[in-house]
This record gives sequence, structure tokens and C-alpha cells, in this order.
Amino acid sequence: MALLQISFQDIWKALSSLKLWQLGLLLLVYFLISLFLIISRKYLLYSLLAPSRLKNLFFIHFCSMTAHYSTPAKLGFPLTVYLLKKLEDIPYATGTAVVLIELVVSTVLCGAIAVFGSYFYFADEASRILPFLLLFVLCVLGLCAVGVILRNKAVNNPLFRFIRDLYDAFKPLDKVNTSLYVIVRFTIQIFSGVSLMLLARFFSSDLSLFQAVVAGSTAFFLSSLSMIPMGLGVREASVLFYLHHVGIPNEVGLSIVTIQRLLSTGLSFGLGMVLGALLGLRNLSSSSHIKNQKT
Repeated sequence: MALLQISFQDIWKALSSLKLWQLGLLLLVYFLISLFLIISRKYLLYSLLAPSRLKNLFFIHFCSMTAHYSTPAKLGFPLTVYLLKKLEDIPYATGTAVVLIELVVSTVLCGAIAVFGSYFYFADEASRILPFLLLFVLCVLGLCAVGVILRNKAVNNPLFRFIRDLYDAFKPLDKVNTSLYVIVRFTIQIFSGVSLMLLARFFSSDLSLFQAVVAGSTAFFLSSLSMIPMGLGVREASVLFYLHHVGIPNEVGLSIVTIQRLLSTGLSFGLGMVLGALLGLRNLSSSSHIKNQKT
């Protein structure tokens, strides 16, 4: 706001212009994205020969989001592994494999969309994108080389043993399951783009679905690389940069990223707090019931 010289009144005016049905539609897209994330995790667990219940995955998803958004570190990842073990009795190695697959696939997919999409997004400045494209290809080749080394290397070091255990947990995941999972994650990125596109349209700004998907994927990718808690500031600045490039006014862009943050962080945090409290009460009640039976 300070850099762009925009006041609170400008943002509030833009926010208050949204109608109730528009907010409802944005909430619907948000819950569809959350549902796809939960279903994709269930499918991934099924592919790794670890069946799970959708109800518990619903709890785990939002509780881990609260951990992500309330701590300076990514504590949602270890919490997910812990809750998978506690609620579904899924081994820690399998739970860690699930989290790693989700993290790698989402980051690589968003990175690919960001690099290749930006190449067309900034067609007049394509030569500036080529170095980043080359860097992305080299990173992918490097990851493949690391995978080959770990597969062939037999080392008694505890770290290598843990990595090999993770690698063994990945083995049940075949090419068909992997391809279907990547398609589901790509669908999630499409829905995220739909949310951004709708926000722009609600503020009478023209933004295509392709532009929205590229902007959202780039923001996710850069915020992941930044290691800043919640990607705070990085994600907003990335989206603002893309929106400004297509001619959307700065005050409208700030309103868009503010609503995005309220949905992705605020609503997820609130739901996670409520569901976490319900989960704690349920476990407390179960513990009390077991103690009464022993007594």
C-alpha cells in the first residue's frame, strides 16, 4: 500500500463492491479446491497401499493448514505425518512419502507452469525468460540424477537408510497412478486460476483463465522457494506484478490479493482451529472412556 500509494479507503471501496452471490461463488470454488486436495491425498495413499477414511483426511487437511499458518516453520508437514499415523495407523515412512510427493509434485508442476506460461505471458520479453527455462530444465535433470544415485547406492549412514526407506515407500506408485495424480493436481491449479479470474471479473477487470493460472502458479512457486512463512508478501507481490502487467489498476489488484489471502489463510486457519478443537475433544472423550472401562 505504501509503495503503490493506495489508502485503506480505496481497498475498502473495492471490497465492499462485491455482492453476496459473488462471495458465495468464491467460497464454493475454495471448498472445491480443498475437496480436490483431500481426494488427491486419499488417492495417493491408496496408490501407496495405505487406505484411509475421507473424514479423517478432512480433519488432517485443515489442522495441518492451521499449523502452517500459525507457526514460522512448515509444521503442517510433520503434523500431517503424525496425524496420519495417529488416526489412520499409516507408517511414518509412508506418511512422509505422501507429504514429499505432494510437495515435489505441486512445486515442480507450478514451476513448470510458471516458466512455460511466463514465456507466453511476456512474449515481447521472451529472451529474458530463456535463462530461467534452462535453469528449470537443469534442476529437473539434477533431481533425476539424485534419484538414480540413491537407487544404486548402498550406504549404512542413517540418513541414507532413511532416504532409502522413503524410496521403498514410493515403489508401489506406478506410472499410471502418478500420471492420474499429476492430472488431479493440475486440475487444482485450474480451479485456483478460476478463483483469481472470477475475482478479477467481479472487479470489472479482464483476466483470462490462462493468465490467472500462470499468475497463481508463479505466486505459489516463488512463495515456496522464498521459505518465508505463509509466503507472506511474496505471493501477493507476484500476483500484483502479473495483474499490473495486464493493465489491472493497483487498488483493484490489492483488493484481489487481500481477498485471496483471507480465503487461503484466514478461512483455512479458522476451520483448522475449529476442527482441531473437535478432534482434541473427541480424543479426550475416548481417553476418558478407556480409563473408565479400566477402572
